[in-house]
Amino acid sequence: MLGLLSQIGPINGNALSRCADVMIGDYWTLTRSQVYRELQTLEELGFIEAGPAGPRSSREFSITDVGTSALRDWLTASPAEEVVRMPMLLTIRFGASLPPDRLREIVAEFALRHQAKRDFYVELENDMRTARNDPYEVATVRFGRLFEAAVETWLSELSDLLPAIFDEAEGAH
Repeated sequence: MLGLLSQIGPINGNALSRCADVMIGDYWTLTRSQVYRELQTLEELGFIEAGPAGPRSSREFSITDVGTSALRDWLTASPAEEVVRMPMLLTIRFGASLPPDRLREIVAEFALRHQAKRDFYVELENDMRTARNDPYEVATVRFGRLFEAAVETWLSELSDLLPAIFDEAEGAH
């Protein structure tokens, strides 16, 4: 949140939550309640400051010098170990408990969603080549495109990895 505040300036919690969805939502989720809890904590630590109350008691938050220093310290430290959290992997891991037809439906729905995401990243990356964009933003978009390509590769291998599920579908035709 300090990174977002450092880039987008004074902003209220609701708008910050929406910006987080757009700017980092594909790889880091923040719920609206998390945003408000974190804003309170960051303010108590002196990392941000709130402006005067506006309509409906809304306040805009800005990063302080102490917050900028904390952000720099956090960025300087090595990132924590990644944790893969994909509900689809849990579905596949325990997929033997599902009827094969249902598992194939779930995989097909997942494939459509990820193809749409990959198409989005390809288009976004192409658009970024024609405009002057922040290279750090371009690098994260590239990761998204390559991640979706990896998902596509994995999906194409599922029929070999789970032949009992997918061969049954081919036999039904």
